[in-house]
Amino acid sequence: MSEYHNLLHVIKARVCENRKISHSAYYVGSQQDEQIKNRTALIFILEVVLHEHRVKYATIFNPMEGKVALHHLIFMKTKWLLSDIRKLTLDDALLVIQDELKPEKINAEAQDVLSTLKLPSVAFLFEDAMEEDWDPKKNAVYLQSLMLKALQ
Repeated sequence: MSEYHNLLHVIKARVCENRKISHSAYYVGSQQDEQIKNRTALIFILEVVLHEHRVKYATIFNPMEGKVALHHLIFMKTKWLLSDIRKLTLDDALLVIQDELKPEKINAEAQDVLSTLKLPSVAFLFEDAMEEDWDPKKNAVYLQSLMLKALQ
């Protein structure tokens, strides 16, 4: 299994856990299943986009761990003050970089892994967008080996 595959499953498990949804408590194709898939895909794409941003801009002096990569990406796009960027909620930050958060914007290997979710063609969203769904520190574990490959 690839690191992308592992990352996808960890994110999906976290989304379910945050909403206290058992993996066996919903059936495939249900609205709840589609909501889980969409939220998982969004967080996964965010992580891949930020990973690729780190590969391009990180240095040994600033590896852009965690939210730093998100803040830097927003800064590069908007030139807003970092103090203002740091105040953004996750939902607001995602809105700012919405044009980057598309499946076709990520690399082919990540797209292949994402396709295993069999995303619905319409939006099924949770009413609440929990910030806890994105845990950049825990997700970083799965992206470290990809970073090492990219730096070689």
